[in-house]
Amino acid sequence: MRFEVLEISPTANKVILVGRLDSTTVGQVEIGFTAAVAASGRNAVLDLTGLEFLSSLGIRLLLSSARVVSRRGGAVVLFGAQPMVADVLESMGMDQVLPLVVSEAEAMARLPG
Repeated sequence: MRFEVLEISPTANKVILVGRLDSTTVGQVEIGFTAAVAASGRNAVLDLTGLEFLSSLGIRLLLSSARVVSRRGGAVVLFGAQPMVADVLESMGMDQVLPLVVSEAEAMARLPG
């Protein structure tokens, strides 16, 4: 699992996730990911196009980071999930908590300000 952070506007970052976000890899990326998303104080769009697998621990990481961003007045929007990842998010009702859209443009449109 790896991720890359790109500044895409003065108030937002794009975080590109690649690989598997599961019980093995969450521990490897948790601190860096949390710093990139939650501690940055910026809105975030999470690019899931390269995410092959998402476990419950991975969902917890996404949700906990999004909650911190939300408390600071920002938003996190997910986009580009592969069918298996989208099914996991939808079956757990996560798409009701974290917006899940098809494209980066749609994700950007969902961000505040």
